This record gives sequence, C-alpha cells and structure tokens, in this order.
Amino acid sequence: MWNKPQKVLSTYAAAYNFALDRLAARDHSSLELRDKLAARGCPEELQDKVLAALQDHHFINDERCAGAIVEAWRRKKYYGRQYLRLMMTKRQIPAAIISEKLAEVPEEEEKERALDLALQQIPKLRRKYGADIRKGMAALSRMLAARGFNGSAVSGALRAYEGSDFFEE
Repeated sequence: MWNKPQKVLSTYAAAYNFALDRLAARDHSSLELRDKLAARGCPEELQDKVLAALQDHHFINDERCAGAIVEAWRRKKYYGRQYLRLMMTKRQIPAAIISEKLAEVPEEEEKERALDLALQQIPKLRRKYGADIRKGMAALSRMLAARGFNGSAVSGALRAYEGSDFFEE
C-alpha cells in the first residue's frame, strides 16, 4: 500500500486543526502533541502558539492525560505499576507527574492484582506442569514480571502458593 504524502503544517489554522483532530481521538500530553506537529513539518514557533492556545482552552493537560492512563490501567486489572510507568513514559508525561501518579497507586493494590492474576492462572499451570511446582512457579513469576509487577508483588504471589497443593495431582 502506498503512503500518502503528509501535508506540511505551515499555517496556524492547519496546525491547530491537526492538533484538535488528534485530541478528538484521545488525550495527548503536550510533548506528544509537539512531536506529532514537528513530524508534520510545523515550525517550532507555530508549535508554541498552537500548544499555548490549546492549554488556554484546557484542551491539553498533562495531569489529566496521566489520570486517564491510570484509569485505563485500573480497568486492565492484571498489570503492575512498572507497566503503568511504561505507559506514561511512552505518552511522554513529565517525570514529576509520573512520580505523583505512581505515588497515588498503593503497593497493596499491585499485590492484590498479582494475587488475582496468579489465582486465574493456577489451573492452567497445573494442567501444563502437573506436580512439578518449580516449573509452575517459574512460569508464574515470568508472567507476573512480564506484566510489570515489581519483585515484592511477584514474591508475595509466589509465597501464597508455595506450600499449597495447587500443582499436585
């Protein structure tokens, strides 16, 4: 498939409308929107004007964008705080706001999420690994770590099942 040539944003109206179109789809951070404007050849002084106008009209707000990311993370249920940090970093949320939003998420919530995921996966791991608890626990720990859970959440989930008979036939 051929790529259409991208229209260069050389006027204020074109850049502002482009930014509004992007914001209509989802919230963007100011840095993320600046990068999208720059990718379309928008001059830096025009980017500043557009972003200032959008902020004056409360169309962009990095804290609100970070809050939306946290809410989406909460709806996903089975992801840890490191995943949340990664999503905010990808969306170019400033580091101070990331730290603030992560501080609002208690570590207990992450541990509960890890336990819930472990409970959901135990029957599948039991079928796959049978009585070999070491392999089952290794697979569970890899799964939890890959989903962004920190070490204490992973170890807490593993400790909860260490002495149980979930993997025994």
